[in-house]
Amino acid sequence: MDINLKPVTAAAAGIDTSGEEQYRILIDSITDYAIFLLNTEGYIITWNTGAEQIKGYAADEIIGKHFSIFYTQQDLADNHPSQELTKAIAEGKYEEEGWRVKKDGSVFWANVVIAPVYDKDQQLIAFSKITRDLSERKKAEDDLYRAFEELKESEERFRLLIEGVTDYAIFMLDPAGNVATWNNGAHRMNGYEAHEIIGKYFSRFYSQELIAEGFPDYELRQAKEHGRFEDNGWRYRKDGSAFWANTVITAIYNTKEELIGFSKITRDLTDKLKMEQQLFLMNEELRESEEKSRLMIDSVKDYAILMLNPEGIVMSWNEGAERIKGYKPKDIIGRHFSTFYNRESIAKGFPQYELRKAQEMGRFEDEGWRIRKDGTAFWANVVITPIYNSKKRLLGYSKVTRDLTERRRNEELMHKNRELIKINNELDNFVYAASHDLKAPITNLEGLLEALKEDLGDSLPQHEVLLSYMGGALGKLKNVIADLSDVTKLKHEQESPEDVQIQDMLEDIKISLQPYIEHTGAVVECTSMAFSTLRYSRKNLRSILFNLVSNAIKYADPNRKPVVRISTTILEGGVYELAVQDNGLGLSPGQTGKIFTLFKRAHDHVEGSGIGLYLVKRILDNSGDSIAVESEEGAGSRFMVRFHQNKV
Repeated sequence: MDINLKPVTAAAAGIDTSGEEQYRILIDSITDYAIFLLNTEGYIITWNTGAEQIKGYAADEIIGKHFSIFYTQQDLADNHPSQELTKAIAEGKYEEEGWRVKKDGSVFWANVVIAPVYDKDQQLIAFSKITRDLSERKKAEDDLYRAFEELKESEERFRLLIEGVTDYAIFMLDPAGNVATWNNGAHRMNGYEAHEIIGKYFSRFYSQELIAEGFPDYELRQAKEHGRFEDNGWRYRKDGSAFWANTVITAIYNTKEELIGFSKITRDLTDKLKMEQQLFLMNEELRESEEKSRLMIDSVKDYAILMLNPEGIVMSWNEGAERIKGYKPKDIIGRHFSTFYNRESIAKGFPQYELRKAQEMGRFEDEGWRIRKDGTAFWANVVITPIYNSKKRLLGYSKVTRDLTERRRNEELMHKNRELIKINNELDNFVYAASHDLKAPITNLEGLLEALKEDLGDSLPQHEVLLSYMGGALGKLKNVIADLSDVTKLKHEQESPEDVQIQDMLEDIKISLQPYIEHTGAVVECTSMAFSTLRYSRKNLRSILFNLVSNAIKYADPNRKPVVRISTTILEGGVYELAVQDNGLGLSPGQTGKIFTLFKRAHDHVEGSGIGLYLVKRILDNSGDSIAVESEEGAGSRFMVRFHQNKV
């Protein structure tokens, strides 16, 4: 509703404004409240500074307009402004909270009080209206309510914070750092009852020096920034005694990525610290030993030489360790040496196994993958030796590590090369025998089959089916021999590359496959073509495309018409990708790694030699290119052939 009238003043409405009490209420210096008068029909007749600041209207813009201008469209549709005035008259005052609209169209959450104003004869002459902006309070209440509701729904969180845990202090902090929950372990470790600590800021567990430095606030900031914060340091109980604690603070967010608080897990490591300090003192004594100084001299660069305490905590670190593993001494000393192992080894308890075997055997040597600070793996030779004092008490372990990654790679390459040479030689011998020595027997069998047909004479019709099967089997065998001949030629033929039009070649292939296409009703088409010309051996590219398209039609799903789509994409690094996608039978996960092997076929009910994809793989290997497949059983397959055109 937008009603524009001439400005209406309090005097024109017949209201006496000379009263000291009225001026005291409506003094213009009030800025936190919008305080103004309405005439009996709801039109604004006065306006204070607070009203201008809260609602955005200057006095000359709003006086004379109906107060319904501040209400939402829904409130106007419900005739809510008129109902407020009616209730104010009936009840002597009307108060509510709800959404109101500012001049710029934005809404704010308002507390509104409307009271009727009567003259000395008890005649209604106006309404007073006081409005306060409570948007910030509303948001805080809404946020708290949502956080509370989400916490109630989080069954997993309560399982983690079960009261039965006594070895760990596990509790929640609200977003401001105040204690929100308290478990039995926290009570046992810190000494506070739940009612004594809940609602208090968690800094009371810290020393005055750390509080003065703002360390508790720093922990929360780090947890918010990185997701978690872990620290070892002195903490204080209710009785003032100190204990050495490991603390992990984790930021907790709701499903809308809004911070709803922090979990804080603390463990008392005082006894462990004492043991480590004792070991450190022993270690200092050992450092005076000439033998240890000789072994641990910092000039050693090719070996990581370090000391572990009996539990496997790193106690010393040399330059070789820093160079090989990437950690600075301050980053690694005090941490468990399992940091250098992958997750599988840690899950199997292999680091602990190494220490046990070192104690049992006097030393432990192993070669395996280890992890650097940056997450990369290296092949390491590791020797762990237990160190005892004169009383045969275990003081710790020396650990010497050497990076043998290059040697490992060279050995693997040599082994693979030997295997490949052996396989290729065997394969070439077999292919040669199959493609040459079997041709003559097959030709003889064909001749004998023709002679048999002539000898049967009038009996020929009775054996026609069997003879047909025999002829078909010989034909398949000839095709296999022909395919093997192509494989043999790959090793010796080197065709020069040329610019090949992919779509023209596809049309030629479709003509060759016309009987298949007509029989199945297949659709073979080019779709998205980022490039249409490829520089490659024409014969080899035709062989690649022919085998992929023919396979896509042969392995079609019998319940739907085969659709084969060819597309091209240019990848990073000058790689040109040609993709052949079908809607056929697809492959199971176990088949995708085998289909490029000689004589391996994914579906035995479809005719084929099992050589086509092997031939494609050999062609691409010879040219330094590659092929990959993505497939879903029952949905189809997508073969991606990648050509490195910048090599041509």
